Amino acid sequence: MKWLTLIALGRLVVWTLQTSGLTKPFFKRHPLLEELRACDFCLGFWVFTPFAWALGLNILDPIYLPVFSEFITGLAVSFGVHLARVGWQNQYGFISLGEE
Repeated sequence: MKWLTLIALGRLVVWTLQTSGLTKPFFKRHPLLEELRACDFCLGFWVFTPFAWALGLNILDPIYLPVFSEFITGLAVSFGVHLARVGWQNQYGFISLGEE
């Protein structure tokens, strides 16, 4: 259940950070922050890593290496959620080919 919580809550936070008007001034401060906002995998890493730490989740279990385990968990979950989002968008998303 913790894994589902991590995935759902993390994806919701990533989506909110990317689409919320309240966060736009923060991301406009620097080009690298704008790039971070545009990349759901990149932003997801910085969202999922602290959530993994807070929920005590470790994808490497039973091996635990402080900090490294949280980073690897955040990276793996972010990549998995990114692939699921891209696949969903590819299968069911709307693609505009322009006016013809």
